[in-house]
Amino acid sequence: MGKGTGKMLVGIVVLAGLVGVAADGDPADLVDTRIGTAREFGSCVVGPCVPNGSVHPSPDSEWPSSRPHAPGANPRHGRGAPTSGWWPGDRVVGFSQLHCQGTGGAPSYGQFRVIFGEPSDMEILESHPYRFRCRLVQAGVTVALAPTAHGAIYRHDAREVRVDHLCKLARAKASKDAVLTREGEVISGGGTYFGNWNPAPFGCWFYATDRAGEFRIAVSFKSVEQAKAYHDAELEGRDLDRIAAEARARWSRILGRVRPNGIPPEERRRFYTHLMHCFVQPRDRSGDGIGWDDYYTLWDTWRTVFPLMALLSPESVAANVNAFADRFEREGRCESCRTQGKEYKVGQGGDEADCVIADAWAKNVPGIDWPRVRKLLASRWDGRTRGYRERGYVPQGEKGTGYCRRLKSGSATMSFAYQDWCAGQVLGDARFLARSHNWTNLWNAAACDPKGGFRGFAEGRREDGTFSACGPRGGYNKDFYEATSWEYSFFAPHDMELLMTLCGGREGFVRRLEYAFENRLVRFDNEPAFQMPWLFAFADRGDLCAKWSREMERMFPADGCPGDDDAGAMASLYVFLKLGFFPISGRDVYALHGCRYPEVVLDLPGARHPLVIRSLQKPEEDSFVAVFNGNRIESPFITHRQFLEGGTLEFRSGE
Repeated sequence: MGKGTGKMLVGIVVLAGLVGVAADGDPADLVDTRIGTAREFGSCVVGPCVPNGSVHPSPDSEWPSSRPHAPGANPRHGRGAPTSGWWPGDRVVGFSQLHCQGTGGAPSYGQFRVIFGEPSDMEILESHPYRFRCRLVQAGVTVALAPTAHGAIYRHDAREVRVDHLCKLARAKASKDAVLTREGEVISGGGTYFGNWNPAPFGCWFYATDRAGEFRIAVSFKSVEQAKAYHDAELEGRDLDRIAAEARARWSRILGRVRPNGIPPEERRRFYTHLMHCFVQPRDRSGDGIGWDDYYTLWDTWRTVFPLMALLSPESVAANVNAFADRFEREGRCESCRTQGKEYKVGQGGDEADCVIADAWAKNVPGIDWPRVRKLLASRWDGRTRGYRERGYVPQGEKGTGYCRRLKSGSATMSFAYQDWCAGQVLGDARFLARSHNWTNLWNAAACDPKGGFRGFAEGRREDGTFSACGPRGGYNKDFYEATSWEYSFFAPHDMELLMTLCGGREGFVRRLEYAFENRLVRFDNEPAFQMPWLFAFADRGDLCAKWSREMERMFPADGCPGDDDAGAMASLYVFLKLGFFPISGRDVYALHGCRYPEVVLDLPGARHPLVIRSLQKPEEDSFVAVFNGNRIESPFITHRQFLEGGTLEFRSGE
């Protein structure tokens, strides 16, 4: 991750209804999209995009790479292609229009690569979310590009431009039937593609115009005709500078809703870059008739990305939830993964769309067609898996579920129980609420961690009802997806009083949770642990929320994320760590831990007044008193409704 060249100005930003004081320049100018590229799997895409735009044009690595990985690069380099397209230090073979952001698994997309000459080293000259410019050294070509919602414009000085209509990241070909036609300055084509993380084949098409020094291309998942409509509406008659200015205004509008004050320029750049990552995915492809798309998967994003959107872009949450209902009405299903317009029944953590819906319900997000959404949730009663419905848990190795190999007895049962609570809240259905206690069917009171002396942990169960005996420190990717029993034994966000009772009461719960952190039994850099530092709030220990969230914050390197960004999941975690509160998804509350900046101003859509958050604590102090609009908050929680009132939230020193 490199350093940007953002302007340092003092002035007033007035963009599409946003009026805010930009004390250190337009936030869109402060973002450096290279931040994250050196991390695991290629944590973000280098190129520009518009907020939640369908396309994301970006350079692609030569693959297989002709050289060893660059010094200091992630050791995974050389073992597989980057999911985001490009590894720092690699030669560039061209610029594809479709990429995902910081995910694991098989690299997806890479369609419609625009080629400006031979594979070349790349010198990045400008890297903002609305405009990218580079020098392709061996090819002797300078390329600049700017994005629209469905396309991009390239300004270049190459002798000729070619389009590879068959390619995909890490593969020479990803289509058997794709075609390309050229008539004068117009190039178009597409077909059926395959080989993505979601294995379902999908259709994709493009329409482009190649004129002297300028190449415009638009992409559709519907047809060439739709791609042409995007081209004509978004690109025709506009030059690169105008398109970049329009993209910049869109980023300024969303990023400008958060204004941190009193922090160094490098931290400001880091904050806004992470905030920008929170609005890359999911992608709005409703014009192609497939709704919002590219959930990799909701397992990654329901805890942090969607709750952040509920604060800063509630209209996007409403559009996504309505798209869930559209998918259910049209296709009879709404899975946790939907990419390239295709459903994928994953099962990493059950049916996470229910979590997103319940969070929107709890926060009264406007614009949602609730009667249609309730039909989707009601279908879950006869959904989940047969074992879960009949036994109250998912047996190990259950067959015929329709979910993929990521479905595990422990994590699926715990997640289904929480999602039953989510559905029950929205539907007002006592059956779901009763079934939401199924997580206790995994609680093995005899399971013991001899090192810590703690007894009682969640374990998977076999077909015959016996516990798997994985042990508190076991079960990783056997009983629990990407987590151990120690981590998932704390997952009952809807049933915390009962969980604390099973852990020996509040004091016993606090001792157990602190032991897990102190002995590194919790992986802060993966989604199952995202909520864990804030579980102390349920035991009225806001000081421990502060202490362990600070430890979580320290895992972030200066150049990006500690692992996969996972479609903005890590980036949004960073944002909440800095703001001083964390969402308890599915509830109208946030757990408090103390703002890390002297002051942050939030312009929340639908709020009566701006929300000003101030830190009056001593540096590195964990104990605090929270005061909202002059009144002391007696618990470590504050509500979404209070945030929408606006005013001032202060964190002061004190017990």
